[in-house]
Amino acid sequence: MSYLNTIIMQLPGLAPHYTKHPIFHDMFTAMIVAALIAIGLNFAMAMLRKKTTDIEKMNKVMKETNLWRKQYTDAVKKRDKLAIEELKKKQAYVNKMTMEMQQQQMRPMLIYMMPSLLLWIFVFPAIFGGTTAVSPIHIPWIMCNAQNVITDMQLDNNGNHKGPCTMPGEVYLFGWFLITNFAFSGIISKVTKTGMPSIT
Repeated sequence: MSYLNTIIMQLPGLAPHYTKHPIFHDMFTAMIVAALIAIGLNFAMAMLRKKTTDIEKMNKVMKETNLWRKQYTDAVKKRDKLAIEELKKKQAYVNKMTMEMQQQQMRPMLIYMMPSLLLWIFVFPAIFGGTTAVSPIHIPWIMCNAQNVITDMQLDNNGNHKGPCTMPGEVYLFGWFLITNFAFSGIISKVTKTGMPSIT
């Protein structure tokens, strides 16, 4: 977190401006509201994927790709040269379909990422501040540790704390959005029917 934070803070105009007086003063309310916004954004991403991606075709391609990989792996294990040669003839087709599938997956993500990044940089920090929740379980990079607290509680030339951390275990704003997204993405995919089998 410290390295990434240092790089971001060196980019003029890109450093998030965290408010010292968030709209939601108590962390519990901030945590709930931020989670609802994250779920809403995740749902919007799912609907965007549904509109810009042929989910049925994607599922078909993924199943074909997984089947080909399994058959090829089995043929190699059995040292079945005839099967390997037959499957290699289909490899170019499989690679082409996989590439097209990845491009379709990237399209909604690229459309979604820019507005989401702008919201994270210019809107959410001004609403929630630097930290949004407290966790009893420490996860590196997305939560404050004891050293972060020592550094952040120091005062700058204007008499303000240098950072948002006031106690170990506080979850950074972006960290809470990540946790919420990961927690609800599977449920949202099932509800919106935008889930896809993974490539194995």
